[in-house]
Amino acid sequence: MSDTKSLVPLGTAVVPVRFGDQIITSLLFNHDANPVHHKPDHAVQWMLGLFAGSGLGLAEDLTQAGPEERTYALGAELLQHQDLVVMPGVILAAISYERFVQPEELTASLTATFTYPLLVPTKDAVAVRMEAFEQRGPLPGKERLGPARRLTVAAHGPGLHGVQARLMKLEALVFPPHADAEAVFGEFVAPEFERLKGLTEKKPGLPALAHPAAISAEDVRRYAHIVGLNRPITPAAWQAKIPRVLTEVTDLFRRNEAYQAEVKAYYAGREDEAERRRAIERYVRKEVKYGHLEEQDVAARIEELAAIPQLLYARQHTIFDPRQFLRDGPATIPGARINLDLSLHEIRLRRGIHRFFTGGRLDARQVFMGEAMVTGQPLVTKELANFLCEINYSFNTLRLFDYRRMP
Repeated sequence: MSDTKSLVPLGTAVVPVRFGDQIITSLLFNHDANPVHHKPDHAVQWMLGLFAGSGLGLAEDLTQAGPEERTYALGAELLQHQDLVVMPGVILAAISYERFVQPEELTASLTATFTYPLLVPTKDAVAVRMEAFEQRGPLPGKERLGPARRLTVAAHGPGLHGVQARLMKLEALVFPPHADAEAVFGEFVAPEFERLKGLTEKKPGLPALAHPAAISAEDVRRYAHIVGLNRPITPAAWQAKIPRVLTEVTDLFRRNEAYQAEVKAYYAGREDEAERRRAIERYVRKEVKYGHLEEQDVAARIEELAAIPQLLYARQHTIFDPRQFLRDGPATIPGARINLDLSLHEIRLRRGIHRFFTGGRLDARQVFMGEAMVTGQPLVTKELANFLCEINYSFNTLRLFDYRRMP
């Protein structure tokens, strides 16, 4: 994407995001075993785990605060609003895309970078403001393809404190309807496919999945309801399906020996990890004290909480074969069946980065390829364990402990 100074304002849209309209229907496009998307208690767990990190759209008085202070200040506030759920970022990306890209245009690439989780109340709506910019002109070195439109959409919504935070940045490369789809594929998409094929090489034993996905007539209706526009299935809808399989792959991490061995080797002998586990043990002892756990289960419970990962979709980049996504094309008609392929290509635990190959096959044709970046760290941080000890909340349900008389 070119320098933003050369981008021309295209327009804005304010979209109300509601729990009933946007979250429940979006389960068609996300892995419904991931409770973060639609269960308030799990959403609170997930957000509490985030507070030890930075970059959360903080109020000014917390921007320089340390992880302990952030966790206590934001955690106490969050627990006053336990009816919040987390909006799947890819659905927000699809809504943004559909507002500013017409179905007749040829989409060559689509990149969504997620910067803040959108919190949605179960009984109200959140207004998301989308601002779009564009640059028109031929791609350098590919002038024969004619002018392209390089689109940038920034979505903003209220953070936990009500301060406006950037939720997501979307970038798309689209060509006009009259562009030559064969030429776009040959000169832009095919070379990108060759580059992305290199990501299919992975370390032995690391998780990978192939998963069939389809878009039915009912999906078309519900997708139109999600994005608020009645139009055919587009590349953004297929990109929104990727996290369903991505979540299934990351679910395998807990049981995958190769992955767990790498994680344990990374944390072995580190004092900060030992300190985190001591904090978790103090919390687990409180579960025993209030009768939620038996003494013989303490060691297993410590391991369980210590191993829960905090995985966040950070970036989704996809290259599309525009020939397959023409109006009434093979990838846009109801019933189209695409096999999604995902595999973990790279782990950089020092930065918490997990890099995945993502792809989609329609019969024998590769219709899109890309990469997903997921950040990962332990969900139960030292700060979160200490916070739960202090406020007497159970991690499992986030309800107050029962202060019943012990025998």
